[in-house]
Amino acid sequence: MDQYYYTDGKERYGPFTLEQLRDRNIGLETLVWKEGMPDWVAAKNIADLQSLFQPGENFPVEETAPYLSQFPEAPPKNWLVESVLITLFCCMPLGIVGIVNATKVDLFWKMGQKEAAMVCSRDAGKWVKIGFVVGIIGVGLYFLLAMMGVFGSMMFGG
Repeated sequence: MDQYYYTDGKERYGPFTLEQLRDRNIGLETLVWKEGMPDWVAAKNIADLQSLFQPGENFPVEETAPYLSQFPEAPPKNWLVESVLITLFCCMPLGIVGIVNATKVDLFWKMGQKEAAMVCSRDAGKWVKIGFVVGIIGVGLYFLLAMMGVFGSMMFGG
């Protein structure tokens, strides 16, 4: 027996049998998927689901382009190397947060949670960039204070 999934645009629901899907009151434009389908399509375009809609109305199955996923086929950048370098050379706490997010990217992608993988990739990139800026500012302050120490010792006879 076929198992169907549907989405409201934010979350995926399922699996449901055809009978269970009938109780979910999905609409004609609700995106539906089942094993073997290449991508999500509107419920009105799946012949098996025609019985879910009001009897007596004839809804022709249209040949339209399937719903194209918003996720690329390749996993997003995980920022792991950059996070490790930030941890070692710039700012350890921010680099560690980057490493944690970077390791989640591939894990979520392999589990099929592509949206979560994209969020973790953005977060890892954000922490790498923040760590780099903090590191540059820290190095600048270090040199500024060192130069003040050198000039101070020269002025006051060190």
